[in-house]
Amino acid sequence: MAEATKNLHVEVKLNPKFPKSSIQSKIGEIEELIKSNSTNARNWKPLPLTGEAELTELFEKLVIGTCELKDGEQLVLDDFSIDPSTNLHVYKLHKDGPLSQNIGDDADDESIIGSQLWQLPCVEFDSIWENLIYDSNLKNEVMSYVTALVRLSEKHVNTKIINVNRLILLTGPPGTGKTSLCKGLAQHLSIRMNDRYSRSVMMEINSHSLFSKWFSESGKLVQKMFDQIDELAEESKCMVFVLIDEVESLGMCRESSSSRSEPSDAIRAVNALLTQIDRIRRRENVLILCTSNLESTLDRALVDRADIVRNVGQPSDFARYAMLKACVVELIRIGVVEDEEVHLQDILDVESARNDYTDQLLSIAQEARGLSGRAISMLPTLVYSKSYAKTISMENCMTLFREAVQERLSRNSA
Repeated sequence: MAEATKNLHVEVKLNPKFPKSSIQSKIGEIEELIKSNSTNARNWKPLPLTGEAELTELFEKLVIGTCELKDGEQLVLDDFSIDPSTNLHVYKLHKDGPLSQNIGDDADDESIIGSQLWQLPCVEFDSIWENLIYDSNLKNEVMSYVTALVRLSEKHVNTKIINVNRLILLTGPPGTGKTSLCKGLAQHLSIRMNDRYSRSVMMEINSHSLFSKWFSESGKLVQKMFDQIDELAEESKCMVFVLIDEVESLGMCRESSSSRSEPSDAIRAVNALLTQIDRIRRRENVLILCTSNLESTLDRALVDRADIVRNVGQPSDFARYAMLKACVVELIRIGVVEDEEVHLQDILDVESARNDYTDQLLSIAQEARGLSGRAISMLPTLVYSKSYAKTISMENCMTLFREAVQERLSRNSA
């Protein structure tokens, strides 16, 4: 039996029709509502709620979670209580979309779109965090570490003694969810810290597309980019997340570049990036999130500056099963797959007793070895395209998923 857990956090996505004050006056009722639905409580998963409509209509989604338990593990809420000052996080989503940002003030620079600026939490990043599935405890590890970094910063730790760069590096092959994890983490933290920061933003930089096009001036562009970050961070109540996707395009190893006679601008770009990271570390409200498909090509000085480096590998059989299950459940929800009241089980090991459809789906997950999480998330559209009917039976759904997996594997091996 699972133990009662501490350090539980409640995230409430408020119905846009209601003000935040409407939640504050009903804390006790919400607490009782959660406990009455506790049998369905899973770590970092939306809690299905049944109760008085007057209460449940206040919010669109309610998630309870703790870094002490694995993703999806059952929560025991015997001693659970809500404290608005510590573990209740009420939020609304921004719906305006990203704002494209140019680099520089010169007329020649106006065509350079340097980044996308997102106001957090936003509609586009909603549910990313709870829908990311890993076998390891990666999400909790990253969340706990980043929370510790932020707390140390807030305590004004002496960085000459304790080195805090607030730089996170995720590595691994394409399609494993590195960028999604960064976006989900930023969204999650913007909700968790909304009592400390009145505003949170993410500046998303695609270093590959930007610096391959404007490579001759990459060193100058890096400085201008960080000037914009520094300007945002001047507002002390604004939390700034910086996402540098495919950072190897900018932070390639200088020693290798020299041996391959690469243009000197490649080395200047790396130097500029390292200089600006050192410069921006004085800002306690900035967190830099980097992803890389090729860790071996990164400059060692960049890797050494990362507070935490984590590899995001290809999913295992059980992770692929969980992803496929989520796809089938979503197809049932929208009415594409007929709901035959068949329960696809949560499985954690090969010894688990399984019903027929669960067993079939696990077999498909095993056949899908070699497919990334991104590839698996594309399968439902392929499945639906193979059916000429508006709805699919569960049995036919299993057959079509198997065919889609084989087609995708054949495409990858071509």
